[in-house]
Amino acid sequence: MSITLAEVRRRQKHPHLAADPTYSTLVMRRLSPFLTWFVVRFTPLGADVVTLVAIASGVLAGILLFEPLPATYFAAAILLQFAYLCDTSDGEVARIRGTASKRGTYYDLLGHHIQDRVLWIAAGYDLIVLSNMAPPVIVVVLVSIAFPDPFGLRARSHVLRTVDPEDPVHGIHRPITPPQRKTAGPVLYYLYRRTAFLWNYPASMNLFCLAILADVVRFLTIPGSLPLVLPLLYLAFGTTRVAKQFGNALRLLRSSDWRAE
Repeated sequence: MSITLAEVRRRQKHPHLAADPTYSTLVMRRLSPFLTWFVVRFTPLGADVVTLVAIASGVLAGILLFEPLPATYFAAAILLQFAYLCDTSDGEVARIRGTASKRGTYYDLLGHHIQDRVLWIAAGYDLIVLSNMAPPVIVVVLVSIAFPDPFGLRARSHVLRTVDPEDPVHGIHRPITPPQRKTAGPVLYYLYRRTAFLWNYPASMNLFCLAILADVVRFLTIPGSLPLVLPLLYLAFGTTRVAKQFGNALRLLRSSDWRAE
């Protein structure tokens, strides 16, 4: 398909890009037109293939983290960023080729979940090794892998046949506005809403990339050292994410939807 880089940048503009994270806007959206242009101009590949490349890159990055060496950790960080670049580009390819669809978005979200899980498993493994196989740590890792999703929202939607407006997959997020009452509860909930993106792709992946690079520095400055920053980040990330999901599930028990029973 004959297309110029300028045309790719022109077609890149889309209303949903206003919701892009800052890093995506400043970095990935400036790099993605080059990849999109190459794919559309020189290959017959469709957007779904680009999505599959993103998933494969993320999975390979997670596998590399099982070998704690400077080269493998650095390569994992590069692969994670390449996966993010492909994840940014696939939608652009779809819009240019005229193949944008809900199924493509579904593939895209599946990719986020698969990449996240492989990354968490690798970081959890590093945490277990760091703790010398301590049973409490093993339990924490297993629980954090078992309960990372909004299971309360899923169960509520199934029972009531509704879509929760705060469901990050199916719903529409409500605007985040400062609390009218400056008491502890509303203020804390406002701060939680403002920082909730950190637990979701791509912000979570970028945090893990920073932790991976920090461990690369440790490997180079302290020969023979084990990963430290990545497993400790996972410990904080995993436990708070589980607490978040159980908190959401308990909060839904107070919903007015149940009063009709």
